Amino acid sequence: MRELFLTDRFDEYSVRVAKVDDTNDVLQLLRNVAFWLEKKGIQQWEYLRNGGEDGEIRQDITSGTTYVVEDNDKNIVATFNLSPNQNEWDVAIWGERKDNAYYLHRLAVSRDHSDNQIGSKLLHWIDENNSISEGYLRLDCIASNPVLNRYYEEAGYTFIGCTGEGENTFSRFEKVMKE
Repeated sequence: MRELFLTDRFDEYSVRVAKVDDTNDVLQLLRNVAFWLEKKGIQQWEYLRNGGEDGEIRQDITSGTTYVVEDNDKNIVATFNLSPNQNEWDVAIWGERKDNAYYLHRLAVSRDHSDNQIGSKLLHWIDENNSISEGYLRLDCIASNPVLNRYYEEAGYTFIGCTGEGENTFSRFEKVMKE
């Protein structure tokens, strides 16, 4: 992690690369957030509720691109995936790219800790503490969730446009990283 991030802490939280032993906790956190979204009527992450990406998540943990955020008691309170390699989804959303970019996926905060603004603080920490030079941080989200779209814009990400159609329309956001 020291290669990608300059520090491993923000506020009272520490960030580290997820270990294989964290897999069940990461999967459960993602499922819990997916079920919460469903209860709120937000059509997002349905595939996570029934294990549709478990294999990919396990692979991302094994490859060292999934991170966990822990509180001082070592409880996992958030997770995210950040990879310099495009997966199939990224190619479908962004087209095949060869530029210096990292793709952010599955940023999720435990509902027990959602009032602590960990997500916003984590995005800021990722932006300020990465060692990406002359590149981009990219992410996408469902276009039909205006709250989430506004959240990323308020975090300083530039809306690049939408891709897809109907219920499968996704917003693309990026932030330019400079030295």
